[in-house]
Amino acid sequence: MLENIKSWKAGRLLDRLQSRFERAGNTYSATVAGSSMIFTIDPENIEAIFAENFNDFDTGWIRRRAFAPSIGDVLITADGSNWHKQRAMLRPAFNKQLYSDYTFYQPDIDQLIRVVPADGSTIDLAPLFYKHALTLASRLLFDEPMASLNPEFAASSGRFIEAFKRVNHGNERRVRMGRLLPLMPRDRDYEAGCKVIHKYGDLIVQKALAYKKSWNPSRDDQTRDRYVFLQELAKEVDDPLELRNHLLGIETTASLLSGCLGLLSSRPELWAKLRKEALDLGIPTSEGVKSFASLNHVINEVLRMYPIVPLFGRMANKDTSLPVRAGPGRTSRVFVPEGSLAMINTYSLHRRPDIWGSDCNEFKPERWESKKPKHWGYLPFGGGPRVCIG
Repeated sequence: MLENIKSWKAGRLLDRLQSRFERAGNTYSATVAGSSMIFTIDPENIEAIFAENFNDFDTGWIRRRAFAPSIGDVLITADGSNWHKQRAMLRPAFNKQLYSDYTFYQPDIDQLIRVVPADGSTIDLAPLFYKHALTLASRLLFDEPMASLNPEFAASSGRFIEAFKRVNHGNERRVRMGRLLPLMPRDRDYEAGCKVIHKYGDLIVQKALAYKKSWNPSRDDQTRDRYVFLQELAKEVDDPLELRNHLLGIETTASLLSGCLGLLSSRPELWAKLRKEALDLGIPTSEGVKSFASLNHVINEVLRMYPIVPLFGRMANKDTSLPVRAGPGRTSRVFVPEGSLAMINTYSLHRRPDIWGSDCNEFKPERWESKKPKHWGYLPFGGGPRVCIG
Protein backbone atom coordinates (compact mmCIF):
# COMPACT_ATOMS: atom_id res chain seq x y z
CA MET A 1 0.00 0.00 0.00
CA LEU A 2 2.83 2.41 0.85
CA GLU A 3 4.43 1.75 -2.55
CA ASN A 4 1.09 2.51 -4.21
CA ILE A 5 0.87 5.82 -2.34
CA LYS A 6 4.41 6.74 -3.40
CA SER A 7 3.61 5.85 -7.02
CA TRP A 8 0.39 7.89 -6.92
CA LYS A 9 2.22 10.95 -5.58
CA ALA A 10 4.78 10.57 -8.36
CA GLY A 11 2.05 10.22 -11.00
CA ARG A 12 3.11 6.64 -11.79
CA LEU A 13 0.42 4.55 -10.08
CA LEU A 14 -1.22 3.30 -13.30
CA ASP A 15 2.15 2.26 -14.73
CA ARG A 16 2.97 0.44 -11.49
CA LEU A 17 -0.35 -1.43 -11.62
CA GLN A 18 0.28 -2.32 -15.26
CA SER A 19 3.67 -3.82 -14.37
CA ARG A 20 1.94 -6.05 -11.82
CA PHE A 21 -0.29 -7.53 -14.50
CA GLU A 22 2.83 -8.21 -16.58
CA ARG A 23 4.30 -10.16 -13.64
CA ALA A 24 1.21 -11.83 -12.12
CA GLY A 25 -1.03 -12.36 -15.13
CA ASN A 26 -4.28 -10.80 -16.31
CA THR A 27 -6.17 -11.72 -13.12
CA TYR A 28 -4.64 -11.85 -9.65
CA SER A 29 -5.64 -11.45 -6.00
CA ALA A 30 -4.17 -9.24 -3.26
CA THR A 31 -5.03 -7.70 0.08
CA VAL A 32 -4.91 -3.89 0.04
CA ALA A 33 -5.83 -1.54 2.90
CA GLY A 34 -7.52 -4.38 4.75
CA SER A 35 -9.65 -5.41 1.75
CA SER A 36 -9.52 -8.65 -0.22
CA MET A 37 -9.22 -7.58 -3.86
CA ILE A 38 -9.21 -9.21 -7.28
CA PHE A 39 -7.57 -7.26 -10.10
CA THR A 40 -8.43 -8.15 -13.68
CA ILE A 41 -7.93 -7.12 -17.29
CA ASP A 42 -9.50 -10.30 -18.69
CA PRO A 43 -12.40 -9.36 -21.00
CA GLU A 44 -14.33 -12.49 -19.91
CA ASN A 45 -14.06 -11.54 -16.24
CA ILE A 46 -14.93 -7.92 -16.96
CA GLU A 47 -18.06 -9.00 -18.81
CA ALA A 48 -19.05 -11.13 -15.84
CA ILE A 49 -18.63 -8.23 -13.41
CA PHE A 50 -20.25 -5.56 -15.56
CA ALA A 51 -23.00 -7.59 -17.22
CA GLU A 52 -23.51 -11.34 -16.78
CA ASN A 53 -23.23 -11.27 -12.96
CA PHE A 54 -24.27 -7.64 -12.64
CA ASN A 55 -26.61 -8.30 -9.70
CA ASP A 56 -23.77 -9.93 -7.73
CA PHE A 57 -21.81 -6.67 -7.52
CA ASP A 58 -22.44 -3.17 -6.11
CA THR A 59 -20.35 -0.02 -6.07
CA GLY A 60 -20.20 -0.73 -2.35
CA TRP A 61 -20.17 1.07 0.96
CA ILE A 62 -16.45 1.96 0.74
CA ARG A 63 -17.04 4.28 -2.22
CA ARG A 64 -20.21 5.77 -0.69
CA ARG A 65 -18.39 6.54 2.56
CA ALA A 66 -15.41 8.00 0.70
CA PHE A 67 -17.52 10.30 -1.50
CA ALA A 68 -20.08 11.25 1.17
CA PRO A 69 -18.57 14.62 2.23
CA SER A 70 -18.39 15.90 -1.35
CA ILE A 71 -21.31 14.56 -3.40
CA GLY A 72 -23.29 12.26 -1.12
CA ASP A 73 -25.21 9.27 -2.47
CA VAL A 74 -25.70 10.04 -6.17
CA LEU A 75 -25.74 7.92 -9.34
CA ILE A 76 -22.04 6.99 -9.28
CA THR A 77 -22.25 5.78 -5.65
CA ALA A 78 -25.84 4.47 -5.47
CA ASP A 79 -26.82 0.79 -5.53
CA GLY A 80 -29.97 -1.29 -5.83
CA SER A 81 -33.36 0.37 -6.16
CA ASN A 82 -31.83 3.78 -5.39
CA TRP A 83 -29.51 3.42 -8.40
CA HIS A 84 -32.37 2.33 -10.68
CA LYS A 85 -34.44 5.33 -9.57
CA GLN A 86 -31.62 7.82 -10.11
CA ARG A 87 -30.64 6.33 -13.48
CA ALA A 88 -34.22 6.61 -14.76
CA MET A 89 -34.50 10.17 -13.45
CA LEU A 90 -31.26 11.34 -15.11
CA ARG A 91 -31.51 9.48 -18.42
CA PRO A 92 -33.65 12.10 -20.28
CA ALA A 93 -30.98 14.77 -19.66
CA PHE A 94 -28.46 12.79 -21.71
CA ASN A 95 -30.55 12.23 -24.83
CA LYS A 96 -28.12 12.97 -27.69
CA GLN A 97 -30.83 14.69 -29.72
CA LEU A 98 -31.00 17.44 -27.11
CA TYR A 99 -27.43 18.47 -27.90
CA SER A 100 -27.27 17.95 -31.67
CA ASP A 101 -27.42 21.70 -32.46
CA TYR A 102 -23.72 22.54 -32.53
CA THR A 103 -24.35 26.27 -32.97
CA PHE A 104 -25.37 26.20 -29.30
CA TYR A 105 -21.73 25.61 -28.36
CA GLN A 106 -20.23 28.23 -30.67
CA PRO A 107 -20.16 31.24 -28.28
CA ASP A 108 -18.30 29.25 -25.62
CA ILE A 109 -15.82 27.80 -28.13
CA ASP A 110 -15.18 31.28 -29.58
CA GLN A 111 -14.49 32.59 -26.08
CA LEU A 112 -12.05 29.75 -25.41
CA ILE A 113 -10.15 30.46 -28.64
CA ARG A 114 -9.98 34.20 -27.91
CA VAL A 115 -8.03 33.68 -24.69
CA VAL A 116 -5.40 31.45 -26.34
CA PRO A 117 -2.36 33.54 -27.40
CA ALA A 118 -2.07 33.91 -31.16
CA ASP A 119 1.68 34.63 -31.09
CA GLY A 120 2.71 31.02 -30.51
CA SER A 121 3.77 31.59 -26.90
CA THR A 122 3.52 28.72 -24.43
CA ILE A 123 0.34 28.42 -22.38
CA ASP A 124 -1.07 25.89 -19.94
CA LEU A 125 -4.34 24.87 -21.58
CA ALA A 126 -5.61 22.64 -18.77
CA PRO A 127 -7.07 25.48 -16.63
CA LEU A 128 -8.73 26.95 -19.72
CA PHE A 129 -10.28 23.58 -20.54
CA TYR A 130 -11.65 23.28 -17.01
CA LYS A 131 -13.24 26.73 -17.28
CA HIS A 132 -14.61 25.87 -20.72
CA ALA A 133 -16.07 22.58 -19.46
CA LEU A 134 -17.63 24.35 -16.50
CA THR A 135 -19.19 27.01 -18.74
CA LEU A 136 -20.54 24.39 -21.15
CA ALA A 137 -21.98 22.34 -18.31
CA SER A 138 -23.62 25.45 -16.89
CA ARG A 139 -25.33 26.26 -20.18
CA LEU A 140 -26.26 22.69 -21.08
CA LEU A 141 -27.56 21.66 -17.69
CA PHE A 142 -28.95 24.93 -16.33
CA ASP A 143 -29.62 26.94 -19.53
CA GLU A 144 -27.51 29.86 -18.31
CA PRO A 145 -23.86 30.83 -18.81
CA MET A 146 -21.76 30.75 -15.66
CA ALA A 147 -21.38 34.54 -15.46
CA SER A 148 -25.12 35.14 -15.35
CA LEU A 149 -25.44 32.87 -12.34
CA ASN A 150 -23.22 35.04 -10.20
CA PRO A 151 -20.77 37.68 -11.50
CA GLU A 152 -18.72 37.36 -8.33
CA PHE A 153 -18.35 33.62 -8.89
CA ALA A 154 -17.51 34.07 -12.58
CA ALA A 155 -14.67 36.38 -11.61
CA SER A 156 -13.30 33.78 -9.22
CA SER A 157 -14.00 30.68 -11.31
CA GLY A 158 -10.36 29.68 -10.98
CA ARG A 159 -10.90 29.26 -7.24
CA PHE A 160 -13.85 26.94 -7.89
CA ILE A 161 -11.92 24.88 -10.42
CA GLU A 162 -8.97 24.47 -8.06
CA ALA A 163 -11.39 23.43 -5.31
CA PHE A 164 -13.09 20.96 -7.64
CA LYS A 165 -9.76 19.34 -8.59
CA ARG A 166 -8.68 19.28 -4.94
CA VAL A 167 -11.91 17.50 -3.97
CA ASN A 168 -11.51 14.97 -6.79
CA HIS A 169 -7.98 14.15 -5.65
CA GLY A 170 -9.23 13.93 -2.08
CA ASN A 171 -11.94 11.47 -3.09
CA GLU A 172 -9.30 9.32 -4.83
CA ARG A 173 -7.21 9.24 -1.65
CA ARG A 174 -10.25 8.38 0.47
CA VAL A 175 -11.28 5.51 -1.82
CA ARG A 176 -7.75 4.08 -1.77
CA MET A 177 -7.82 3.99 2.03
CA GLY A 178 -10.63 1.43 1.77
CA ARG A 179 -11.64 -0.01 5.12
CA LEU A 180 -8.89 2.03 6.79
CA LEU A 181 -10.55 5.37 5.95
CA PRO A 182 -11.42 6.10 9.63
CA LEU A 183 -7.66 6.11 10.33
CA MET A 184 -6.97 8.76 7.66
CA PRO A 185 -5.78 12.08 9.12
CA ARG A 186 -8.18 15.00 8.79
CA ASP A 187 -7.71 16.75 5.46
CA ARG A 188 -8.57 20.44 5.95
CA ASP A 189 -7.79 21.32 2.31
CA TYR A 190 -10.33 18.70 1.20
CA GLU A 191 -12.93 20.04 3.60
CA ALA A 192 -12.33 23.60 2.41
CA GLY A 193 -12.69 22.46 -1.21
CA CYS A 194 -16.00 20.78 -0.42
CA LYS A 195 -17.30 24.05 1.06
CA VAL A 196 -16.36 25.98 -2.09
CA ILE A 197 -18.10 23.62 -4.51
CA HIS A 198 -21.11 23.27 -2.21
CA LYS A 199 -21.51 27.06 -2.17
CA TYR A 200 -21.58 27.12 -5.98
CA GLY A 201 -23.98 24.18 -6.11
CA ASP A 202 -26.34 25.79 -3.62
CA LEU A 203 -26.51 28.93 -5.77
CA ILE A 204 -27.70 26.97 -8.82
CA VAL A 205 -30.11 24.85 -6.78
CA GLN A 206 -31.80 28.00 -5.46
CA LYS A 207 -32.50 29.06 -9.03
CA ALA A 208 -33.90 25.62 -9.88
CA LEU A 209 -36.19 25.59 -6.86
CA ALA A 210 -37.39 29.10 -7.71
CA TYR A 211 -38.28 27.82 -11.17
CA LYS A 212 -40.17 24.91 -9.60
CA LYS A 213 -42.32 27.29 -7.55
CA SER A 214 -43.31 29.23 -10.65
CA TRP A 215 -43.70 26.18 -12.90
CA ASN A 216 -47.07 25.86 -14.65
CA PRO A 217 -47.43 22.42 -16.29
CA SER A 218 -50.16 23.62 -18.62
CA ARG A 219 -47.88 26.09 -20.41
CA ASP A 220 -44.45 24.60 -19.78
CA ASP A 221 -43.92 23.08 -23.24
CA GLN A 222 -44.88 26.37 -24.89
CA THR A 223 -42.45 28.58 -23.02
CA ARG A 224 -39.24 26.53 -23.38
CA ASP A 225 -37.63 25.05 -26.48
CA ARG A 226 -34.90 23.11 -24.67
CA TYR A 227 -34.75 20.44 -22.01
CA VAL A 228 -33.11 22.01 -18.95
CA PHE A 229 -31.65 19.32 -16.72
CA LEU A 230 -31.83 20.97 -13.31
CA GLN A 231 -35.31 22.37 -13.86
CA GLU A 232 -36.61 18.92 -14.77
CA LEU A 233 -34.75 17.38 -11.85
CA ALA A 234 -36.26 19.93 -9.46
CA LYS A 235 -39.73 18.67 -10.44
CA GLU A 236 -38.78 15.21 -9.12
CA VAL A 237 -36.57 16.10 -6.13
CA ASP A 238 -37.57 18.36 -3.24
CA ASP A 239 -34.43 18.05 -1.11
CA PRO A 240 -31.97 20.90 -1.92
CA LEU A 241 -29.04 18.80 -0.68
CA GLU A 242 -29.92 15.92 -3.04
CA LEU A 243 -30.24 18.37 -5.93
CA ARG A 244 -26.81 19.82 -5.18
CA ASN A 245 -25.20 16.40 -4.99
CA HIS A 246 -26.56 15.46 -8.43
CA LEU A 247 -25.13 18.67 -9.83
CA LEU A 248 -21.63 18.15 -8.48
CA GLY A 249 -21.19 14.60 -9.73
CA ILE A 250 -20.45 15.63 -13.34
CA GLU A 251 -17.00 16.28 -14.93
CA THR A 252 -14.93 14.66 -17.72
CA THR A 253 -14.82 17.06 -20.69
CA ALA A 254 -11.68 18.91 -19.58
CA SER A 255 -9.73 15.66 -19.17
CA LEU A 256 -10.56 14.51 -22.70
CA LEU A 257 -9.68 17.90 -24.21
CA SER A 258 -6.36 17.94 -22.38
CA GLY A 259 -5.56 14.41 -23.55
CA CYS A 260 -6.40 15.22 -27.18
CA LEU A 261 -4.31 18.37 -27.36
CA GLY A 262 -1.43 16.87 -25.40
CA LEU A 263 -1.12 13.84 -27.67
CA LEU A 264 -1.76 15.77 -30.89
CA SER A 265 1.16 18.06 -30.04
CA SER A 266 3.41 15.09 -30.82
CA ARG A 267 1.83 14.66 -34.25
CA PRO A 268 1.86 18.07 -36.04
CA GLU A 269 1.10 16.47 -39.40
CA LEU A 270 -2.06 14.90 -37.94
CA TRP A 271 -3.04 18.23 -36.38
CA ALA A 272 -2.71 19.89 -39.80
CA LYS A 273 -4.85 17.16 -41.40
CA LEU A 274 -7.58 17.53 -38.76
CA ARG A 275 -7.61 21.32 -39.14
CA LYS A 276 -7.98 21.12 -42.93
CA GLU A 277 -10.79 18.58 -42.69
CA ALA A 278 -12.55 20.67 -40.04
CA LEU A 279 -12.37 23.78 -42.23
CA ASP A 280 -13.73 21.78 -45.16
CA LEU A 281 -16.57 20.56 -42.95
CA GLY A 282 -17.64 24.11 -42.13
CA ILE A 283 -20.21 24.69 -39.39
CA PRO A 284 -20.44 21.29 -37.70
CA THR A 285 -23.63 19.27 -37.69
CA SER A 286 -24.44 16.07 -35.87
CA GLU A 287 -24.16 14.03 -39.08
CA GLY A 288 -21.00 15.85 -40.15
CA VAL A 289 -19.22 15.09 -36.88
CA LYS A 290 -20.24 11.42 -37.10
CA SER A 291 -18.63 11.20 -40.55
CA PHE A 292 -15.45 13.03 -39.43
CA ALA A 293 -13.47 9.80 -39.34
CA SER A 294 -10.04 11.27 -38.56
CA LEU A 295 -11.37 13.13 -35.51
CA ASN A 296 -13.26 10.10 -34.24
CA HIS A 297 -10.11 8.00 -34.59
CA VAL A 298 -8.17 10.53 -32.51
CA ILE A 299 -10.81 10.58 -29.78
CA ASN A 300 -10.98 6.78 -29.70
CA GLU A 301 -7.20 6.57 -29.42
CA VAL A 302 -6.98 9.18 -26.66
CA LEU A 303 -9.64 7.31 -24.68
CA ARG A 304 -7.75 4.07 -25.26
CA MET A 305 -4.47 5.44 -23.94
CA TYR A 306 -5.92 7.59 -21.17
CA PRO A 307 -9.46 6.44 -20.30
CA ILE A 308 -11.41 8.98 -18.26
CA VAL A 309 -11.98 6.34 -15.57
CA PRO A 310 -8.87 4.11 -15.56
CA LEU A 311 -10.03 2.00 -12.60
CA PHE A 312 -13.49 0.63 -11.84
CA GLY A 313 -14.27 -1.02 -8.52
CA ARG A 314 -17.17 -3.32 -7.64
CA MET A 315 -17.93 -5.00 -4.30
CA ALA A 316 -19.41 -8.51 -4.24
CA ASN A 317 -22.75 -8.48 -2.40
CA LYS A 318 -22.74 -12.31 -2.20
CA ASP A 319 -20.36 -15.19 -2.78
CA THR A 320 -19.84 -15.37 -6.54
CA SER A 321 -17.17 -16.25 -9.10
CA LEU A 322 -15.44 -15.10 -12.27
CA PRO A 323 -14.91 -17.41 -15.27
CA VAL A 324 -11.19 -17.03 -15.95
CA ARG A 325 -8.14 -17.45 -13.73
CA ALA A 326 -4.62 -16.48 -14.73
CA GLY A 327 -2.10 -19.23 -15.22
CA PRO A 328 -1.78 -22.48 -17.21
CA GLY A 329 -4.98 -23.57 -18.90
CA ARG A 330 -6.98 -20.64 -17.48
CA THR A 331 -9.79 -23.12 -16.85
CA SER A 332 -10.58 -22.81 -13.15
CA ARG A 333 -13.04 -20.19 -12.00
CA VAL A 334 -12.07 -17.43 -9.56
CA PHE A 335 -13.97 -17.49 -6.26
CA VAL A 336 -15.08 -14.01 -5.18
CA PRO A 337 -16.28 -14.00 -1.55
CA GLU A 338 -18.94 -11.58 -0.37
CA GLY A 339 -17.49 -8.21 0.60
CA SER A 340 -14.38 -8.51 -1.56
CA LEU A 341 -13.53 -5.95 -4.24
CA ALA A 342 -13.15 -6.62 -7.95
CA MET A 343 -10.99 -4.00 -9.67
CA ILE A 344 -11.15 -3.52 -13.45
CA ASN A 345 -8.11 -1.67 -14.79
CA THR A 346 -9.06 -0.18 -18.16
CA TYR A 347 -5.72 1.64 -18.44
CA SER A 348 -3.89 -1.71 -18.50
CA LEU A 349 -6.64 -3.44 -20.49
CA HIS A 350 -6.19 -0.88 -23.27
CA ARG A 351 -2.44 -1.57 -23.33
CA ARG A 352 -2.50 -5.35 -23.70
CA PRO A 353 -0.18 -6.25 -26.60
CA ASP A 354 -2.21 -9.37 -27.43
CA ILE A 355 -5.30 -7.18 -27.99
CA TRP A 356 -3.81 -3.94 -29.33
CA GLY A 357 -0.50 -5.05 -30.85
CA SER A 358 3.14 -4.48 -29.98
CA ASP A 359 2.67 -0.72 -30.50
CA CYS A 360 -0.03 -0.52 -27.81
CA ASN A 361 1.90 2.13 -25.84
CA GLU A 362 2.12 4.44 -28.85
CA PHE A 363 -0.38 7.10 -29.91
CA LYS A 364 -1.58 5.87 -33.31
CA PRO A 365 -5.09 6.97 -34.29
CA GLU A 366 -4.50 5.25 -37.62
CA ARG A 367 -5.04 1.89 -35.92
CA TRP A 368 -8.77 2.68 -35.82
CA GLU A 369 -9.00 2.69 -39.61
CA SER A 370 -9.03 -1.10 -39.51
CA LYS A 371 -9.16 -1.99 -35.81
CA LYS A 372 -12.35 -3.43 -34.36
CA PRO A 373 -11.77 -3.82 -30.61
CA LYS A 374 -12.33 -7.19 -29.02
CA HIS A 375 -15.66 -7.35 -27.20
CA TRP A 376 -15.07 -6.04 -23.66
CA GLY A 377 -11.52 -5.14 -24.67
CA TYR A 378 -12.20 -1.41 -25.08
CA LEU A 379 -14.16 0.23 -22.27
CA PRO A 380 -13.60 4.00 -22.09
CA PHE A 381 -17.04 4.45 -20.51
CA GLY A 382 -17.42 1.21 -18.58
CA GLY A 383 -20.00 -1.33 -19.68
CA GLY A 384 -23.19 -3.19 -18.87
CA PRO A 385 -26.18 -1.55 -17.17
CA ARG A 386 -23.91 0.95 -15.38
CA VAL A 387 -22.21 2.17 -18.56
CA CYS A 388 -21.62 5.94 -18.47
CA ILE A 389 -25.02 7.59 -18.88
CA GLY A 390 -23.67 10.56 -20.86
